[in-house]
Amino acid sequence: MTSPATTYEGDELLGRELEVESSRVSSGWRRVAYGILDNRNLTITVAGVLVFAVFSVTARQFLSANNLLNVVRNMSLIGIVAVGMTFLLVAGEIDLSVGSVYGVLTVIVGLLVSVWHVDPWLATLVVVAVGLAIGTVNGAIVTRFGIPSFIVTLAMLTAYRSAALIISGQKPSVTAGEGQFYELTGGSIGPVPWLIVWLAVVGVVGGVALSTTTFGYHVYATGGNIEAARNSGIDTSRVKVICFAVTGALCGLIAGLLWGYLHTAAPVTGTGFEFRVIGAVIVGGVLLGGGRGTIYGSLVGAVIIGMITSGLVLLGFSQDIGDVATGALIVLVGTLDLLARRGVARGLALVGR
Repeated sequence: MTSPATTYEGDELLGRELEVESSRVSSGWRRVAYGILDNRNLTITVAGVLVFAVFSVTARQFLSANNLLNVVRNMSLIGIVAVGMTFLLVAGEIDLSVGSVYGVLTVIVGLLVSVWHVDPWLATLVVVAVGLAIGTVNGAIVTRFGIPSFIVTLAMLTAYRSAALIISGQKPSVTAGEGQFYELTGGSIGPVPWLIVWLAVVGVVGGVALSTTTFGYHVYATGGNIEAARNSGIDTSRVKVICFAVTGALCGLIAGLLWGYLHTAAPVTGTGFEFRVIGAVIVGGVLLGGGRGTIYGSLVGAVIIGMITSGLVLLGFSQDIGDVATGALIVLVGTLDLLARRGVARGLALVGR
C-alpha cells in the first residue's frame, strides 16, 4: 500500500517535470516569435499584405485595374532608384539629391528629344551617363573631403532643382510619343506594364550583386564597420563612390522611362521624390546606420508606400496627407525596428539560458 508521503513526492516530481516541459515549449515558441521579428523580409512582406488587405476593404476602386496600374507605375520608378539607395544606405551613406537629379535629367532627355531630335534611346543613354557622372562627383566629394553625405547631397538637391528650372526655361517639353522606345517604356506586355519589367531587371541584378558578389560583401562590410573593413584591405572610398554612381545612373534611367511613359518632361518632376525613395528603403528594413538591408525589402517598401499614397487618395485625402502618413510610417518603423532589435537580443539571450 502506498503511503501519503510517497504519493505527495510523486505528485511533486510530476509537477516539476510538467513545469520543465512547459518551459521548453514556451522557449520554443519564443524562439519562433523572436526569429520572425528578426527576419525583416518576412516582417515587411506581412506588413505589405496587411496594407493591401486594409485598403482593399476600405477604399472603393482600390482593386480596379486602373488604380492598380497607377500604383504599379508609380512604385516602379521609386523602386528602381530604391535599389541604388539600398546600396548607399547599407554602405552607411545617403543621397538626398535623387529627386532633383531625376528632375534635371528628365528635363535634359526632354530637350534632347523634342528640341534637338535625338533618338530617345540615345537620349536615355546620355542621361544615364550624366547621372553616373553626377553620382560619382557626389561620392568623390564625400569621400575625398570627408564631408557628410547628408550635407553634400542636401546642397546638390537645391543646385540641381535650380538647374532644372534654368535649363528648361520653366517650360515643359512634349512629344507625340510614337515608336518602339515608347512602346517598351510606356506600353505593356499583355496586362503587365513594361515599367514592371524594367524594375524586375534592375531589382534582380541589384539583389544578386548585393547578396552574392564580392562587391556586395564589401558594401555590407563598409557600412557595418568601416574601420574593420579598411583593416581587411577593402577600399571603402571606392565602394562608396560606386554606390553613389549607381544611384545617379538609375536616376537617369527613370528619367528616360518617365519620358517614354508620359511623353512630357516638366522642370518640377521629382519634387519630393527623394522622400519617397528613402521612405521605401527604410520601411523595407534597411538600417540608416549601415550594414544591414536587402533589395527585396526595399522593393516591398516601395510597394507599401505606393499603396498607402493611392489608398489615401481614394479615401478622399490629398497627396500631402499621403506624405504625412509616409513620414509617420518611417518614424514608426524606425522606432519598432529599434525596439525589436533590443527585444530580440534580450529575448534570445534569455531563451538561450
